[in-house]
Amino acid sequence: LPYASVAAKIGKGPRSLLILWRKDSIGDLHWVSADAATLVTRQGRVVKTAGFPENLRDTRFLVSDPVASGLHTLVDRRATSRTMDLDLGNNYGLIVECEFRVEGEREIEITEIVFQTILVREQCSASTLNWLFTNLYWVDPTDGFVWRSRQHIARSFPPVVIETLKPAGI
Repeated sequence: LPYASVAAKIGKGPRSLLILWRKDSIGDLHWVSADAATLVTRQGRVVKTAGFPENLRDTRFLVSDPVASGLHTLVDRRATSRTMDLDLGNNYGLIVECEFRVEGEREIEITEIVFQTILVREQCSASTLNWLFTNLYWVDPTDGFVWRSRQHIARSFPPVVIETLKPAGI
């Protein structure tokens, strides 16, 4: 494909192709599917969605986000917190406490291309909803680019697995 693109899959659902629609003024990348489902990513983390049964309306970081600052430099556990706005049940300002830890080197394959990566686990808790979840990031060991991730964007359905097919060149 000549366009920046990612593949996304929720649970046992079909794999969908999303094309880069736009980059906004703060650097967020807006990826759109053929059925108008949209993922907005910031340095590899999903920060907003549209067109899903439950949507992540916004994400705000209370401290710097380790995903954006480079997971490849993480050497020890690191705690962080953020707020999420989920439209189902009007859960706005939901506080999410997380801890990152490096799982080690992993080899992954995306569209028949093998990548050497570092797997980083993000264990999260949103205590007001009694919601525990784990996000996974497979990052490039030289620059922290997120090649694959498994991220929870809502409580009501399984995590989304995102693979970068063609990185955004912007």
